[in-house]
Amino acid sequence: MISKEAVLAKDGAGFPGLSFQKNSLKPIFDLQKTYYYRIFIEVTKAHVVMLHEQELMTGEEAKVILSAMAELEKIPMEESEYNPEYEDLFFRFEKELENRIGSDLAGKVHTARSRNDICVGEFRMVLREKLLKLGEGLNYFREALLYVAGQNLETVMPMYTHTQPAQPSTLGHYLLSMADVMERDFKRLLAAHETINMSPFGAAAITTTGFPISRERVCGLLGFDRLCENSYDSISASDHMTQFAAVMMEMAVNLSRFIKDLLDWCTAEFGFFRLSDPYVQISSIMPQKRNPSSLEHCRPILGKALAEASAVFTVQHNSPYGDIVDSEEDLQSHLYDGVSYLTRAMEIMANVISTMDINRELLKKRAGENFITATELADTFVRESGLTFRNAHRLTSAIVRRLYREGKTAEDITREFCEQVSGEVLGKRAELPIEKIRMALDPVHFVKIRDRTGGPALSQVLRMHEERLETLKEQEKQLADIRAGYERAHEMLALEVERRVRGSEAS
Repeated sequence: MISKEAVLAKDGAGFPGLSFQKNSLKPIFDLQKTYYYRIFIEVTKAHVVMLHEQELMTGEEAKVILSAMAELEKIPMEESEYNPEYEDLFFRFEKELENRIGSDLAGKVHTARSRNDICVGEFRMVLREKLLKLGEGLNYFREALLYVAGQNLETVMPMYTHTQPAQPSTLGHYLLSMADVMERDFKRLLAAHETINMSPFGAAAITTTGFPISRERVCGLLGFDRLCENSYDSISASDHMTQFAAVMMEMAVNLSRFIKDLLDWCTAEFGFFRLSDPYVQISSIMPQKRNPSSLEHCRPILGKALAEASAVFTVQHNSPYGDIVDSEEDLQSHLYDGVSYLTRAMEIMANVISTMDINRELLKKRAGENFITATELADTFVRESGLTFRNAHRLTSAIVRRLYREGKTAEDITREFCEQVSGEVLGKRAELPIEKIRMALDPVHFVKIRDRTGGPALSQVLRMHEERLETLKEQEKQLADIRAGYERAHEMLALEVERRVRGSEAS
C-alpha cells in the first residue's frame, strides 16, 4: 500500500530521491557528459581569461586555474557514471576543480556567471556544430541531385499532377526542382545559425552582474557572431531551438515527398528506375524480389526526424518565458536526434540516386502516352487555326475523350478527325496540317519549345544546372568559413590560455 512513509523509505528522505536519480538526473548527466563536458571547459577558460583581463583575477590565479583546466581535460568524463553526491555535471566539475586548487580559488571561477547563462551558451555551441553537420549532409545530397540532373537534362519523361500523367518534361528538370527546394532548406539553415550563434554569456542568472565583466570578449573567444544582448532574452528565449526545429521539419517533409516519387518510379509497374544492388534486399522466400529497402528505411527515419523536431514545439508550448528546465536537457536531445536522423537519410538517398539505373527509353515512351501532349495540341490550334485558347481547350478535350472511348491513342489523330470533331464542338472546321499535329504530339518537341525562364528546354535546364552548381560551391564555402571561424576562436582562446599558463600575462 502506497503511503508517504513507504515512498520515503523506498526512495530516500534526502535529495535526490532514487526515482528522481534514475528517471531524470542520471539520463541528464549521461547527456551532459556526452555533449557538454569539453565545451564546459572551453567556456570556463574563456571566462577566466576575461576575468583576468578585467582585473577581477590576478595573473597568478588565472595561471593556476587554467593549468588545472588542462588536467580536467584529461578526465575521461564520457566513461564516468552519475554520482548522486553531485546534482549535475556543473557541480561535479566544480568539485574536481576544488580538489586540485582548493575551494577558495575554485570559487573565484564562478564570479559573475551562473548555470543559467552557462547551460544556454553550451547548448548553443553544440547546436551550431550540429547545424553545420546537417548543412554538410544536405550539401552532399544536393551534390547528388545535381550530378544525376546533369546526366539527364534531355531525358524526356512524363510529369504528374494529382498523381495522373500531365505533361512531358525531363528528369533533369524534375531533379533541379528538388535541388532548388533543398537550396532553400540550406538558406533556412543559415538563418537558423544566425539566431543560434548569439552569445548569452555574461547574462548570469537573469540581470547580468555588478562586476565589470566584458560580455563582448567572451563572445569573441567562443566564436559567437554577436551577443544575445538583452540578458533576460539570453536565458529565456527558445526561438533558436524552435527555428532550427522548424527547418528540420521542413527538410523531413521535403525529403519524404521525394522518396514517395522514387519508390513509385522504381516499382515494376512504372519501371523508370532500377536501384543498384547495394540498396536492395532479396525476399527470404521469393528469389526474384528486389525490395527497395534502403529508401523504405529512409521514410520512417525521416518520420522520426519530423517527430523529434515536432517534440521541441510540443515541449516548449505553454512553458514559462524564463529560465526553466523545459528548455534544457530534456528538450535538447530531440534536436540532436533529429539531426542524426536527417543526415542518415540524406546519405542513403544521395547514394541511391547517384547509382541507380535510369530506363531512358521507357521514360521517353511514357512521355508520349496518355495524351499528355494535349496542351501543345491546344496551343497549336491557337497558333495555326486562330482559335481562342478556351475553344482550343474544348476542342482538344473532345478529341481526347472521343479517342479514349474508341480505344485509340494520340497516334490515331488525323487532320480529318480534328476537323470532324471541331465541327461538332465548335460549329466550324478547325483546319490543322498533319505535320503540325504530329509535331504538337511529339514529347521531345513539347519540351524543346518550352524555353521560357525556368522551363524544361535544354537551354533553360543547362543554365539552371550550371548556376546551381556554382551556388552549391559558394554555399559549401559558407559552411567552411563558419567552421573556420569557430576554429580561429578556439585557437585564439588556446593562445590566451597558454600565455597565462606560461606566466607572460601574470600580474
